[in-house]
Amino acid sequence: MCFSATGSFGAGILLCSAGIITLKKSAIPSQMAFAAIPLFFGIQQLSEGFVWLSLTHLQYAKWQSLTTYVFSFFSHILWPVWVAFAVLLFEHEKKNKRILFPIFMVGLLLSLCEAYFISAYGVEAKVEGRHIDYYIGFPRSFMLLSEIVYGFVTIVPCFVCSHKPMRFFAMVLIISIIVADFFYHQWLISVWCFLAAILSIVVYYIIYKSTHSNYQ
Repeated sequence: MCFSATGSFGAGILLCSAGIITLKKSAIPSQMAFAAIPLFFGIQQLSEGFVWLSLTHLQYAKWQSLTTYVFSFFSHILWPVWVAFAVLLFEHEKKNKRILFPIFMVGLLLSLCEAYFISAYGVEAKVEGRHIDYYIGFPRSFMLLSEIVYGFVTIVPCFVCSHKPMRFFAMVLIISIIVADFFYHQWLISVWCFLAAILSIVVYYIIYKSTHSNYQ
């Protein structure tokens, strides 16, 4: 959680538990990638808990770089590709898969670009205003483009999917981005990742609905 180490660890434990439950609930292998989203959010929140400790307790300072990069892996490298990948596997209509696959490839390209810039320019975490601010030396020309593409590859696949509850997932995702950007623009990365964790409830709902319907 973006407000304290205790909050991050608490949220991480709850989300990991929810993730395990959701994975067990998934009866179809093609749904496993989507069902794993709460677990990944949980691991991400746990990693930010360690970032908090490394920034606020001298004895944990040696872990600052590692934990910052772990968090950044989820926020900048995993999520741009994972949602599109998970929805692509979840989808059963061939015509929709033909639309989803290029979006997945765009997300993969964005993830690779983000990985390159993070490795080339580095990432630094600082506590500012009771939140963690992550500084990454992205070229200015890349920042706006990456934000637009990030939103595209994580939101549009859910509207393309033929499973209607997936659209609810997209709407909650959009709301979480708007709220985080409006109230916490400077700390958007950290705060949005916490708000987006609320999506874990929606993920469980989607898996539950799919296992109690004819969606295969």
